[in-house]
Amino acid sequence: VLSLAICLPATAQEKPTTEKVRVAVATSSLAFLVPFVAKDRGLYLKYGSEVELIQMRPNIAMAALLSGDIDYAELIGSVIRSAARGLPVRAISTGIKAPFFSIVAQNKYKSMKDLKGAVIGLASIGGTNHISTRLTLRQFGLDPDKDVKFLAIGDEKLMYDTFKFGRVDSVAVAPPFSVQLKREGFPLLAHTADYVTIPFSGLGTTVERIKNNRAQIKKLLKAEIEALRFIQNNAEGTTDVIRKRFNMDEKLARESYDVVVNAFSRDGRVPLDGVDILLQIEKDAKQIPSTVTPQMVVEPSLVEETLREMGGR
Repeated sequence: VLSLAICLPATAQEKPTTEKVRVAVATSSLAFLVPFVAKDRGLYLKYGSEVELIQMRPNIAMAALLSGDIDYAELIGSVIRSAARGLPVRAISTGIKAPFFSIVAQNKYKSMKDLKGAVIGLASIGGTNHISTRLTLRQFGLDPDKDVKFLAIGDEKLMYDTFKFGRVDSVAVAPPFSVQLKREGFPLLAHTADYVTIPFSGLGTTVERIKNNRAQIKKLLKAEIEALRFIQNNAEGTTDVIRKRFNMDEKLARESYDVVVNAFSRDGRVPLDGVDILLQIEKDAKQIPSTVTPQMVVEPSLVEETLREMGGR
């Protein structure tokens, strides 16, 4: 008994210390599968971070990031746009190469062009959900400023419910909600990933944190890069995360996984060509100076250091 008592403190000392970290996500959908897998599979804890995922709208998340109420935001589009406007934030990594929203409509709509005059439900105005929907509408000859009305609803589950109640004509949602609506017989008129290539979901933080706490950032990146590899290499395990987090049956979870898996990055690097597309949209709308470049809004060195520390590229 005495030997066991002596050993207990040593065992406790061997446990790695963890840091509490607050990370914002915009919605509960597969757009944020990387942090969901990293948390639910224990990968954040594995690398020493006790992560709290906090759901908030992008504009609120950016204010919270700047005030220090949260430490990171998984809202790469909002981070890039904020940095381009001169705010002291930078994009660090991305998990998804293109936004995989589907534009789902009530049954009376048979094509995208039929949406002229429709009310389209979105997560928020100004976020990647909004921008990718606008770009997709343009591909079908619709003017997003004149031909449709956008309604900011919030969380994708609320968007799903609002659509089912008939309060909007269409919604732009990610799996699992797009897959569920298709299963229920609603038409999927277009998929944004077919028309838009911009970074979708990824990590961003303040310039100050990048300067002063690189070790903490790399802990998060290691967990999320491992999560990316898990998503691509372990269909069964990822499907299980989806099933449990979204409280759905195995078949729907696997269908949702199959829809999105090819959109995920393997290494977390931010594609600068995609960032340039996003910046050009803002420049065309006269929202940012024409002189802003991708290198001014992205900090790529942390991902490169993390990949080297993980033993390869």
